[in-house]
Amino acid sequence: MLAQGSGRAGRQDSVDLTSRPPGRRRVLSRDAGVTMIELLVGMVIVAILSSLSVSGWASYQRANEHRAAAQAVTSTLRNAQQLSLAEAVTYCIAFDAVANTYQVYKFACGATGTAVGSARGTGSSRVDLLGPSFLQATSSSGPTVSFYPRGSATQGSVQIRRDSGDVTYTITVEGLTGRVALNG
Repeated sequence: MLAQGSGRAGRQDSVDLTSRPPGRRRVLSRDAGVTMIELLVGMVIVAILSSLSVSGWASYQRANEHRAAAQAVTSTLRNAQQLSLAEAVTYCIAFDAVANTYQVYKFACGATGTAVGSARGTGSSRVDLLGPSFLQATSSSGPTVSFYPRGSATQGSVQIRRDSGDVTYTITVEGLTGRVALNG
């Protein structure tokens, strides 16, 4: 089959569309494909990258839970400090390191105070409250921190640690100013 076209200056060109060298097959794009080996190599690469990303994601998630727990405790302490100043009453937070919880009280900690909300936890079984130690009025240490209407607080700190133990956040409360700081 010949196709004719018009070239420049009225010249006719002819091209044979059916001719090809004998014994050669014309390869169409739909005939091209991948071999089984290429497919397996691709799947192995995807599997390796997936396993790396899953372990990285799990580590990121644990670190994020840890940081969120530390920020939640810090926020609760700062809110108690602000409420104490705004309402001119004492606010107290009692920590229970065994149960990994803390409770906010108005007026005083324990049975003599009024619980504000319910006890809060760290939000993860992989995050622990360690060593809440605050200077009490009797000059001994205890697991409670009080914020007073005049702006002061019971001085001390509480630590928040991930179960793997590689990073520990320390939340400190200054006695004179009631300032709450998160270090870690």
